[in-house]
Amino acid sequence: MKSIDKPNYGNWVPRRMIMVLLILFCIFCVLFILINVGIIRGILIAVSVIFGALLVYMVYAHWLFGKNDGELQKQLSNALLDRLGWDGRGKALDIGTGSGRAAICLAKKYPSAHCMGIDFWGSPWTYSRDICDKNAKIEGVADRVSFQRASAVNLPFGDGEYDLVVSNFVFHSVRVVNKLPLLKEALRVLKKGGLFAFQDLFNKQFYGDMDIFYKELQSWGLKKFKLVDSSDFVHIPVALRVEHMVGNAKILYGVK
Repeated sequence: MKSIDKPNYGNWVPRRMIMVLLILFCIFCVLFILINVGIIRGILIAVSVIFGALLVYMVYAHWLFGKNDGELQKQLSNALLDRLGWDGRGKALDIGTGSGRAAICLAKKYPSAHCMGIDFWGSPWTYSRDICDKNAKIEGVADRVSFQRASAVNLPFGDGEYDLVVSNFVFHSVRVVNKLPLLKEALRVLKKGGLFAFQDLFNKQFYGDMDIFYKELQSWGLKKFKLVDSSDFVHIPVALRVEHMVGNAKILYGVK
């Protein structure tokens, strides 16, 4: 029987990260064996233990995200997309599309929509535009989904060009200190009255004081918005409920 291609949406803990931790762990273990100076050996064993613990945790996190064919990642993406209240007419933008999952899911859910996914596709991720294009073809929506290399900092689109803008766990990873301009840029390309939904690690570490953050959103003149916990819709394993994973994940829904 001829095998059927399956889309490849990857894992949110990249193998490259695990390999880097493994290499560092091995290097410090070897140094510990070779160096026989008391104080230095103490430092080396401490560093080895740290990298070893990180390695074990990342391997476990990779397994949690990937098990059952990536079911947890799928559920978190669905939590973002299933409550949009969009009529499916017009153009949708997925910022930081990665492997193309959100853009492709939108195209499958809304047969009248055209969806654009943008990403910088930089290290350490193994995602690429080719992977996105292949996934769209496998999912049968290649005629209504486009992908483009671009930065979330400066989107190559006109003001009010899109009817819907979404983003899934992207803004916290963009290398800018202040994340609010990223949200403003995403909203710039959204038409007046258009819908937006951003899932991210909306916490103090990435967005500063959340009361100030909320007041800033209020000052933008949005018709409405709300911030809800992703855990209201998805069971998140205890091991992933940490700041750098998805334990503090929230979804910002609204209308411009």
